[in-house]
Amino acid sequence: MTAAGNAPDTLEDATTRDLRHLVDDYVRRVWNGHDASAVAEFAPDDTALAFGDTPVTYVSRSELVQRVAHVLTLIPDHHLTVGTIVVQGEEVIWEWRLTGTFHDERGAFPVDAKGLTYWQVRDGLIVARNGVMDLMTWAWQIKAVDRRIQLLMPV
Repeated sequence: MTAAGNAPDTLEDATTRDLRHLVDDYVRRVWNGHDASAVAEFAPDDTALAFGDTPVTYVSRSELVQRVAHVLTLIPDHHLTVGTIVVQGEEVIWEWRLTGTFHDERGAFPVDAKGLTYWQVRDGLIVARNGVMDLMTWAWQIKAVDRRIQLLMPV
């Protein structure tokens, strides 16, 4: 074994490992543990939110907890599976798959959706959040639309 093989982890390796652990811990505690209040441990006083092409808004820690609690009310058996996690500096992009049963006044609907989440992390807190998901499939699964449209090429 060479001397390089015995070298300790670099700062970048430790940061990458820490951010991967942050994603896993967040998903385990918040989404799969169904503990909306745990969101507060991962959030600063105000968090920047942007989804798709919407403008960035800032929400308080308590509002973020309320938003997650609302989702967990709608999908009480919410389960996230984490896929690939990509880390660059303070930025994390991770893919996920959500399964569960969506409930509203119309009934209960099984859901299976995929998406990507973007986080910017500082000092162990998620200061900015963004994400995308297949909204057309989601809308079809919860019967908000009656046709599932899949485009195979730009039109």
